[in-house]
Amino acid sequence: MRPILIPEYLQDFSCIGSACEDTCCAGWNIVVEKKTYQAYRKVRQPEMADKLLKYVKRNRKEHDDSNYAKFILDENKKCHMMLDGGLCSIHKELGEEFLCNTCAIYPRHLTQVGHVTEKSLTLSCPEAARIVLLRKEGLGFIEAEEPKNTRGLMSRELLLEKHPHFWDLRVFSIQLLQSRQQPIEIRLIILGLFIQKIEQLKPDELEYELPLIMQDYLNCLNNDEFIESLKDIKGNLNFQLNLARALIRFRITGDITSKKYVTILQQLLEGLALEEDEKNEIVDMESTIATYRESYTNIYEPFMKEHEYMLENYIVNYVFKNLFPYDYQSLFESYMMLVVHFTLIKLHLIGMAAKQQQLTQEMLIECVQQLAKIIEHNPSYLQGVREGMVTAGYTTMGHMFVMISN
Repeated sequence: MRPILIPEYLQDFSCIGSACEDTCCAGWNIVVEKKTYQAYRKVRQPEMADKLLKYVKRNRKEHDDSNYAKFILDENKKCHMMLDGGLCSIHKELGEEFLCNTCAIYPRHLTQVGHVTEKSLTLSCPEAARIVLLRKEGLGFIEAEEPKNTRGLMSRELLLEKHPHFWDLRVFSIQLLQSRQQPIEIRLIILGLFIQKIEQLKPDELEYELPLIMQDYLNCLNNDEFIESLKDIKGNLNFQLNLARALIRFRITGDITSKKYVTILQQLLEGLALEEDEKNEIVDMESTIATYRESYTNIYEPFMKEHEYMLENYIVNYVFKNLFPYDYQSLFESYMMLVVHFTLIKLHLIGMAAKQQQLTQEMLIECVQQLAKIIEHNPSYLQGVREGMVTAGYTTMGHMFVMISN
């Protein structure tokens, strides 16, 4: 047996198959590990053998057994093995053991922390998004065991010898983010101030001072004067909208295969009147800002007073799944990318609310699921966003304040 750490929600998840509103057999590349590729070449069932020979090709540019081959997709980026009802012909005709790791594991996400395997769900799966986001009580975690030979594809391994403060920082981050006495924006700002503080310390200073610093920043949650000073920081809608437009434009230049995301994007553009002129400038920025404020004040804010736990659950799941704050080159860079994800979700929701004149749980779930599908599964996009933020100099806590603040 091997030890595993999982969010409690994982026990409630099961694939709903053909009842799912968004197939996981389309929209992204599907890699095949060497062992499964070799098994495909031994299939003797004529029709399946022909399809596997035709549509599973060696990835000769890679020398990694986990990325040994790939499925060739059709012109709509759908897997040729998908049946009309949305089910998999490999699973139906050959059995679950013939699924490649990508298909057998999804939407489960595996990482290794020390000697412990961690499992979570990626929210590009609609059912996973529902199970995670709708937990009003928040996300809890449990320790368990599973057989050592349980199938899995490790996304990343974190060595505790290199990151001795990982557990302290993770526990602190989740505790802070789940402290509901303050709005999620305030919690995110305090997290950033904390990250900025500890990154300035030398290793020997950090060893001694970290427990005291963590307690100080948790105490900030109940410091009325400090909280009011944070609330007095005004967001800059010009900056927020222009940055968001740059991120969206960068995404549009890619190959968006999700019709559902295109619909959401169109609602955002129309809802906030983000039409651009020939110079790529918003035609009427004053009108756009007024529309944004109206949608935020009359629709988004009232909805979030009752459902803010949904965004909290998204952020906590992100922190756990991505091994935050060690998922990028520096602690603050990890924080910056978390803020980017939050900002994009918030902007899309406010735009959708402006267009539909309402905001519902179902709209939030679909928004998060679609953004996860087109962004989180696209490392090149995230790398481009990171580089763009660095190039533009948008890497200070001041910029994070402006992005987060209302």
